[in-house]
Amino acid sequence: MQKRRFMKKEKFVRTVLGDVPASSIGITDCHDHLIKNGGPEMEEHIDFLMIDVEAAKKELQEFVDHGGKTMVTMDPPNVGRDVFRMMEIANAFKGKANIIMSTGFHKAKFYDKYCSWLANVPTDDIVKMCVAEIEEGMDVYNYNGPVVKRGKAKAGIIKAGTGYAAIDRLELKALEVAARTSITTGCPILVHTQLGTMALEVAQHLIDFGANPRKIQISHLNKNPDPYYYEKVIKDTGVTLCLDGPDRVKYYPDSTLADNIKYLVDQGLQKHITLSLDAGRILYQRNYGLTKGKETFGFSYLFDRFIPLLKKVGVPQDAIDDILINNPREILAFDEPRKYEPSKVSNELKQLKKNLKLD
Repeated sequence: MQKRRFMKKEKFVRTVLGDVPASSIGITDCHDHLIKNGGPEMEEHIDFLMIDVEAAKKELQEFVDHGGKTMVTMDPPNVGRDVFRMMEIANAFKGKANIIMSTGFHKAKFYDKYCSWLANVPTDDIVKMCVAEIEEGMDVYNYNGPVVKRGKAKAGIIKAGTGYAAIDRLELKALEVAARTSITTGCPILVHTQLGTMALEVAQHLIDFGANPRKIQISHLNKNPDPYYYEKVIKDTGVTLCLDGPDRVKYYPDSTLADNIKYLVDQGLQKHITLSLDAGRILYQRNYGLTKGKETFGFSYLFDRFIPLLKKVGVPQDAIDDILINNPREILAFDEPRKYEPSKVSNELKQLKKNLKLD
């Protein structure tokens, strides 16, 4: 009798136009921006306002023309996310590029400590809200209330954020939400760290809450250019570092980032690195810059300037392929959903929540 053959369930990535095989996502920018429609970032600089759909399409086309296939846009509800404009772009690139959008939160600075729903809504309920954005559809009104209207597009990544050299009580709450949402849905996580600080603590808290370290990316460590710290974060926790800062000479030269990546590769850690441009301001993108009468770099910088530099400092092609293709398709693929087990959270973390007066 012929044996029955069982097909292993194929890993998938959740894009705004539907789920796609993880094996198909190609070169991936793991943390970027095409549209940012307002929110508290505007108080820091008007340069964060990016609402020109035609300019954004040209930016994405530049990415595609250089071999890019998938872009992860890290704008959570109330901090720049614009489902309507992003869907217009996604539909224009159907079959040519994948777009992944996020649910979750940014750093605590962007939320009122007394009146925001992050501050007031119980953690259990916020988890349900984030799960719904992943499994049912993103709220096109960004949970601004009082009406919730879910579109067809679903979130494919969870964002959390922390401030400089400290984790605020609301940020710890958001980290718990991110971990529990990831456990429930299998959705991956990416965390903003301010100037690359608190990365080790962020990773440890997420894992303590139950998140799978292979589904966690920590961003912006490039702004804290210490390769030995990078090595410790990876080896102690098993998370991935999204190094998202080529073309940021105000922080460091590209050579510093390239050398630090080479160091990690030499330590055998190339499976724990992803890369992006994080071009979240008008003057970080070529076609947006032209609308302001400025000549600037765009997504081609990653391919024309930074990847050749990685090769020049000795990063081998197999490591570059891991960083751009293999690692993203592994970390962005959805995990098997699990049940959250609060009893497994450490007593130390439970006490920290109690000290910070979190539910």
